[in-house]
This record gives sequence, structure tokens and C-alpha cells, in this order.
Amino acid sequence: MMKSTMEYRDRRFALVLVDIQRKFSCVTEGLRESTGIHLDTVNEAIRLFRETGNPIVYVLFDGDGHGDEVEDGDSLTEGLLPPSEGDGTVHKTGMNSFRDSDLADVLRGLGCDHILIAGMVAQYCVLATYFGAFDRDITPYMLEGGIMATDERNVELVEELCKTLSVAEMRENVHFGGC
Repeated sequence: MMKSTMEYRDRRFALVLVDIQRKFSCVTEGLRESTGIHLDTVNEAIRLFRETGNPIVYVLFDGDGHGDEVEDGDSLTEGLLPPSEGDGTVHKTGMNSFRDSDLADVLRGLGCDHILIAGMVAQYCVLATYFGAFDRDITPYMLEGGIMATDERNVELVEELCKTLSVAEMRENVHFGGC
């Protein structure tokens, strides 16, 4: 996992949840297993952001999933904490959550120029969103242990390639203090 030397403790983050939908989590055995491994960490991050009043944005892919069609494919993955009042929702049609969506505007409206990304599929939409953030002058981090993939090796590779932060490290941020 790549740790950033950049100071993050005084930055206002939004938690961006990418494509944590049934159309992805149910299509392969690898994604089902990965979801089982990482969903608790995602929910822990959601709880931390809610407890501290920090913003959360659910990004939903509009379109077909990968592989066989799944009943209620557009719904959130079973076990994921659903949006609460005040959480944002952004819809997208491509891999990069910033492309042809209003995600950057939503984040700026929330006063955030840093994001913590969780979601699926690590080697596709999650990674595309991570790199797409730089084009919008937004600094991205991956939630360590909070991304899912078709194979756990892909999770490891993405976490090695990208800057990561754990839930424990987020608690050190001045906007999360006292939790």
C-alpha cells in the first residue's frame, strides 16, 4: 500500500462510494467473496463519516452490469448501509465517476477537495475514478480494505498503486477528532 507523504490530517474529505450495487457484487464468485471480505470496512467508514458530519456521496452506475443480469441489479449491495438524509447521490454511465456526471460539482459544493474512495470493481470503475479525480483538482485516496474486485490480487495491486488511508488514519483528521 502506498502511503502519501502529503499532509491529509487537516483536509475536508468526502467518502465516495463507487458502484456498490447488486449488478456487480452478485455476478462473479470473486466479487461475492471480495464483498464479504471488505463490506464491513466500508460500513465502518460510512459510520465514521456520519458520526462526524462529514459528507458521503453514493455513485451509482446506470446501465448494465458485467455478465448475467441480476434481479434488482440497480439496488445497493445487500449489507451496505443505505444513504441517509444529507448523503449525496450521483449517477454515471461510464467507468470514471467524474466523467459526464456532476460529482466534481457536488464535491465542491460540499467544500471538499479530497476524497476517500470505496467501492467496486477495484481494477475498473474504482481505479478510473481515482485517476479521474486528479483532472478535477481533487486529491483521491483509496479506503484501505474498502475496495472490492473480481480477485483479491486486484485489490492488492490497486492498493499498492494508489494512495490509501485506513479508517483509523481518518480518525486522526482534525474533522474527525473525538470519535
